Amino acid sequence: MFERVCKEEALAEGDMRIVVAGAQLVVLAWPENGVIKAFQGVCPHTNTPLTDAEFDGVELVCPIHRWSWSMHTGVASHPHATPLAEYPVKIDTGVVYIDAEGIAPIFAAP
Repeated sequence: MFERVCKEEALAEGDMRIVVAGAQLVVLAWPENGVIKAFQGVCPHTNTPLTDAEFDGVELVCPIHRWSWSMHTGVASHPHATPLAEYPVKIDTGVVYIDAEGIAPIFAAP
């Protein structure tokens, strides 16, 4: 079920923010030369919230161990690193909606 998370104008190209959809912490990002995307908001390695992650407009970097992910795809930049779960995004009349139902965050194998 899609849930309203913010107005589209609250996010500019090259920006990201943390929102909550359902019970999930979500990274909402608009990567440069891309479209608005939503990914799990916790690191798959440490389960640390990515609220303090660095974002250069394309890559999101975990503040704990420096793993990074493309905000175009959620794919990790480091070999053998775990990707981020992606959530469907819908934009309707200037409002951003995310459907996090039934999609759990992905975690690295111990």
